[in-house]
Amino acid sequence: MAFEYAGIAKFGGLGEVSANQCRSLATEPELDLELFMPSHGKHQKLREKLHLTPLKDEKGNKLILKGRFDPLYFGISNNDKKFTKLFPEILEDTDINHFKAEIWHGVLDNVPINLLVGTNSISSYILNDTEIYGASTLNAKLGLFSLVMREYMRYTIFNHTDSIPDIIHIHDHHPVPALLCCKQELNLVGKDVRSIITMHLLTWPRRDLEFFWKCGVNNELMLVKIGTLRLWQRMRGIFAICKGNDDAIPTLEKIGCAIADKVIAVSENFLHSDIIPNCGGDIIRWKCDFTWNGCDWDYQKHRSMVFNRFQEYFGSKTEETIKSWDLRKEFLTKILGNLPADEPRINSSEVKAVIAEEFTDLPYHPDGSVDPFKEDGPLVLVTGRVSPQKGIETIFSAIPKVIDVIPNVKFLFLMVPTPYSIDDLRSYMVFARKYPNNVRFIFGIAGSIYLLAHLSADLYCCPSRWEPFGIVALEAMVSRLPIIATSVGGLKESILHIEDHPSDGTGILVPVEHSDYLRYGIISLLKTMQIAEQKTITPSLALIDVASLIEYIVHPVLHSQVKQDLLFGEKIRDNALKRVETTFRWKTVSMKLKTVYLSLNY
Repeated sequence: MAFEYAGIAKFGGLGEVSANQCRSLATEPELDLELFMPSHGKHQKLREKLHLTPLKDEKGNKLILKGRFDPLYFGISNNDKKFTKLFPEILEDTDINHFKAEIWHGVLDNVPINLLVGTNSISSYILNDTEIYGASTLNAKLGLFSLVMREYMRYTIFNHTDSIPDIIHIHDHHPVPALLCCKQELNLVGKDVRSIITMHLLTWPRRDLEFFWKCGVNNELMLVKIGTLRLWQRMRGIFAICKGNDDAIPTLEKIGCAIADKVIAVSENFLHSDIIPNCGGDIIRWKCDFTWNGCDWDYQKHRSMVFNRFQEYFGSKTEETIKSWDLRKEFLTKILGNLPADEPRINSSEVKAVIAEEFTDLPYHPDGSVDPFKEDGPLVLVTGRVSPQKGIETIFSAIPKVIDVIPNVKFLFLMVPTPYSIDDLRSYMVFARKYPNNVRFIFGIAGSIYLLAHLSADLYCCPSRWEPFGIVALEAMVSRLPIIATSVGGLKESILHIEDHPSDGTGILVPVEHSDYLRYGIISLLKTMQIAEQKTITPSLALIDVASLIEYIVHPVLHSQVKQDLLFGEKIRDNALKRVETTFRWKTVSMKLKTVYLSLNY
């Protein structure tokens, strides 16, 4: 069970993980996987592509899952303007106190898909809300997803025993109430189904017992693994164990880890630095493991796609002869200012309104588009969600001093905002307006240029304050980009620090929130790439010709390597791609998850 799945509805890296793990394991003969998730309003659009059809009951009628629901508890009433605008027929409280839902079944990339679709007004408003984590509906979506899954599990137990799962695997905290409901239904009839929770990110959602009751969880006994023992516990007891002596109520993440038979983190560092200390300690330590995330990007395929899409900009150059700096020049000075009319795509009307307010001065436009740069220059790429986690303020502190050394440097931020991050968005724009010749922000999904930006850049920067894994680093490396990143979480495991790996390093790791180290690293790597670019263009270039550039490479190991090989920047590019190809392909990393599945299925 998950709330995101690439190809259906995705907000970030979690959707890539759930989808690629399923795709990689779908053809394994020992496994029989199925996905359950809210429709997020995608069922009609994907109906033909996924061959979606509503599940039917034993009489051949649509399977209708229904029951009581308390939307008022979750902050939704028939006085809400957004709700009544969508469903003006709602007149009485009783109309929104019952849910009705269907499960639409289809197949995507050999993976059976089950989308929970709301069919009455309140259920449609919540389960079919296109914002995956909408501020006004998220808690209700957790609750209704849980209630519908409980009804579906009850139906399965009494009507299709062959469909009872051996293992329930959930991603992050959103399906925790649903897992509890399913476990309770299964335990009532003596079915001891094992469970796994994969933790992608800690967001610290705390919910009291009333929340669980409203999600359909009751106080029936459940068989859960606490420490090294499998014990019968009631919800009140689980809650008390997780709370311990803390003043604060436990997080959904801690409860999910406590009840699961296996806790998986997306990196070893994240497991030991965050998950075990914050989600149970000795309660979960003995059942923990990690599986890395992976990447399915294909460098050659993406080069072909980019070249074919933008061929008109490249004149007489061919796909075989075009270089990254050729792409960069056309991208920065022309293509960046010619986004399609529907980009950048922003789902939230609230965010759209804020961007219209903020994007009032050139080079920014109220529709979220931007003007291109007036000149080419070394390009630093930053991508990700608008969130304090991403440490964008650290790179802001470094940028002015980088510009002092490299006046034509360009920083491109491709960021995904949410209603929760509007204050951050506004503060980013205050900074961006100061550097119109060097900085551009695009907020939202700009799919037409996302690959091009990676293939055009000279350096990828990931200044995160914490990063459980960081798929964005893999996407950059498979695009042959050197990385500068903070030494946190999964970044410490995916990136080979040049200081420790002089010959096969893929980038530089720097301390968290240390703008000086970040600045030195950015300048050192950009100068390294600039020298490699010049050496490629002019093979006769000698060390004496670039002596002034080398002096700016203050990183000692990098400095030494470039003095020995002016094409060392190209070596880093090759190392980056090789790192992903040999270690982080989805088929490779997913085999560990298969081992976990088979070890639990006894």
